[in-house]
Amino acid sequence: MRKLAGTTSIRHRAAALCAALALSTLSFAAIAQPSERGRAGSSPTYSSAVVFDVAGGFVPYVNDVPLMAGAGFRVGGVHEIWARAGYQPTGDDAGYGFGCAGYRAALRPHSVVRPVLGGLVAGLPATCSHDSAGRRICTDTPLFILAATGGVRIEPTPWLGFSAVLSLGVDSYPMPFGMIEIGQTFVLPLS
Repeated sequence: MRKLAGTTSIRHRAAALCAALALSTLSFAAIAQPSERGRAGSSPTYSSAVVFDVAGGFVPYVNDVPLMAGAGFRVGGVHEIWARAGYQPTGDDAGYGFGCAGYRAALRPHSVVRPVLGGLVAGLPATCSHDSAGRRICTDTPLFILAATGGVRIEPTPWLGFSAVLSLGVDSYPMPFGMIEIGQTFVLPLS
């Protein structure tokens, strides 16, 4: 019975994440309507832009499900520098917030399918793990993560992207780190 209750809770969290992604897409679509200047013929290039994103991930070994929101800047149509804040509702690090920052190169500008490569650093206020029986163990020692990232972003329009990214690296525990992430990106052009 306990396993079933945990599964239902995860389903509710997944449904809430999907609903949040859908609502954020609709909200951003309403905000990102082309300006009068764009309709007159000088449409934005999106080469320099402010980038907003929301994402959810899964860290297999510790069963963490990080939920993240962030912002950054795009320069030259490819280079993106970003920062995120997040919260982990489940897993060994449940109840902890975290911050991360990074760089990514979204290759093939102005294409629908864009490979994404980069790296990130992240920090949590505590180091948590679990014993062989699955009981959570935490210390007050901050945890830091350094990882390389790679994946793909689908951009059906220049202002909206959907991504799937794999992050692999190491943390300060020290343990290998891996995360599978899905996300949504919104872009406001500066040029």
